[in-house]
Amino acid sequence: MRKSQLLARIQNEREEWEHVLNHVGTIRFGIGGVSGHWSVRDILAHITAREQYMADRLYEVQQGTSLPACQTQDELDTFIEEFGYPDFESPILPEQQANEWAVIKYRDLEFKDLVDLEIHVFEVLHENIMALSEEQLNENNLAERLARVTYQHYQQHTADILKRFKTPLKR
Repeated sequence: MRKSQLLARIQNEREEWEHVLNHVGTIRFGIGGVSGHWSVRDILAHITAREQYMADRLYEVQQGTSLPACQTQDELDTFIEEFGYPDFESPILPEQQANEWAVIKYRDLEFKDLVDLEIHVFEVLHENIMALSEEQLNENNLAERLARVTYQHYQQHTADILKRFKTPLKR
C-alpha cells in the first residue's frame, strides 16, 4: 500500500472513530462492559498505549535503528522501564496482559488528560508516518502493522461500543 493511501485510510477511519466516541458521549465513557469488562475510557487508554508504542517504533525506523522484540523477562522489564509501556510485539508477553497493563497505567489519569494524551499520541504517530519514505514503509512491513494499530483497532472497538451503546447520547 502506498503511503498516501495508508494515510488517507487511517485519517478516514480516525474520523469515524471520533464520531463513534461522540456517539457515546463522555458521560458514558466510564461505564464498563463495552469490550469484556472494559469501558470506553479503558479502550481509549489501551489504544493510546498501542499508538505510542507504534509511534516510537516508527521513529526508530526513521533513525535507521529498531529494537528486536524482547525475548526474555529481563529484556521486557528493561523495555518497560525505559519506554514506560510494554513491548507489545514480544512473544513472551501475552496480549491480554499487555492490554491490561495499559488500562492500569492510565486508570488514575484525569479523563481530560487521557483524551489530550491520546490526541497528542495520534498526532505524533501521524507525523512519524509522514516522515517515512515509501521504501521504509514497505521494507519494514509497517503498513500492515500500522493498520492493526490504527484503523483495524478502531473498527474492532467500534463494533464493541456500538453494540453496548445502541443509541447516541441525547444532548
